[in-house]
Amino acid sequence: MTLPSLNKCALASALSSALCLSQPTLADSQPMPMVDGHRAPNVVLLFADDLGYADTGFQNSSKDVVTPNLDKLAKAGAILTTGYVTAPVCGPSRAGMLSGRYQESFGYHDNTAPYVREEGIVQGLPLDIPTIGNRFQDIGYTTAMIGKYHDGDPKEYWPHNRGFDEFFGFNNGAANYFVGPINDKNAEEKPNSSIYHNDQLVPPFDDYLTDRFGNEAVNFIENHKDEPFFLYVPFNAIHGPLQALDEDIERFKHIKDPKRRLSVAMNYNMDKNVGNIINKLQEHELMEDTIIIFLSDNGGKPKGNASYNHPLRGQKNELWDGGIRVPFTVTWQGKISAGQTIDDPVISLDILPTVLKAAGADTSDWDIDGVDIMPRLTGQSEKLDNRFLYWDRVIKAAIRDDDWKLVMPNITPRKTEIQLFKISEDISESNNLADKHPEQVERLMKEFKQWQAKNEPAKWGWNKKKFPHKTVFRGQQY
Repeated sequence: MTLPSLNKCALASALSSALCLSQPTLADSQPMPMVDGHRAPNVVLLFADDLGYADTGFQNSSKDVVTPNLDKLAKAGAILTTGYVTAPVCGPSRAGMLSGRYQESFGYHDNTAPYVREEGIVQGLPLDIPTIGNRFQDIGYTTAMIGKYHDGDPKEYWPHNRGFDEFFGFNNGAANYFVGPINDKNAEEKPNSSIYHNDQLVPPFDDYLTDRFGNEAVNFIENHKDEPFFLYVPFNAIHGPLQALDEDIERFKHIKDPKRRLSVAMNYNMDKNVGNIINKLQEHELMEDTIIIFLSDNGGKPKGNASYNHPLRGQKNELWDGGIRVPFTVTWQGKISAGQTIDDPVISLDILPTVLKAAGADTSDWDIDGVDIMPRLTGQSEKLDNRFLYWDRVIKAAIRDDDWKLVMPNITPRKTEIQLFKISEDISESNNLADKHPEQVERLMKEFKQWQAKNEPAKWGWNKKKFPHKTVFRGQQY
């Protein structure tokens, strides 16, 4: 698809918005964040959407994907082969990562929805829980979030009110990749899938949306290169709608499946913009001063966006590894040795304590669930401690440790289906050992129930019987 052209006045207005976003915001009186006498490291968190486990070249699985920049980034640091997120869908996965806490602890089990458990519940990451952006602001960093946010409707839940000095993007599950020229008109009916700069609707613009997010990220780096910053770039690629630029589609015309062709083209474009971000860091010799993390919010959905999860079982919205195990890399030139492959289980909760401790924050009294994995990444420790990882989706659940994984794919009042896998040896979760190892089932189930009992019940959802009260959702009363 080719974008229609804008007139010069509209284009000038769009460029003005970009320049506005990239102006320095750190107060002149704010002391420079330092660690051991040196400038504290920048942190760039790159987040894909619905990207399958096999949808990057560095995973050495799919032959049709072209992701040279992500591959170089992975080669320059550590590939975390057993990297998980906290949920198999967008909203709760992001809530967990941004808070450093299992989102079930505050009742965020699902994407925001039309129905709530009790009257008066406001959906979203609770305002009294600090985000990773808040944490960085507290130690003097300039922060920005550019891309897809997926949280509560009220503006107080939007990124620029949750720890990010700058927000450029949308607050919804999906958006039209060609929304730019019609952004103002789109906002009349679909405000949550329209593009904003903080509180203000962005004037119409020409760019393909992934390109625009990449450009805004590059502008931010250019204008904050002289001070430590935290830049969070959650691309909405390769989440639907499947829309790509004509030249990117043409590059992959050899792919016969039209949906897969679009998906790979969208992925290629995202990778190009990752390359632009890295190039800007290199231009200003910031690679040794920047921790770069890449991962996806959940697994792919083969029948939805034609993503690939092999060799994993399952997909988005499921708790087999295909829904929650994602491409995951960490790079910090000069600190994290290049060419590493780490198989220890890690989870997106670990990002917050890892990068904030590296930035000099004292995390010892924080209410968080992740652990600092930097000693493992830098070789100071040979292995992470064995621990439990948990997932709870009300009607399905899972728990794993280093070796075993218990999956409950169908929980009903009458019966809970149980599956047990030696996940350290059976990555495809193909051999159910529940009958052969009842002692492992009992051990894992006991641990899961103890964890679950500490959490708040799910506050909202899509099932009217479980969540009987209607609420305002995406600007509409249900």
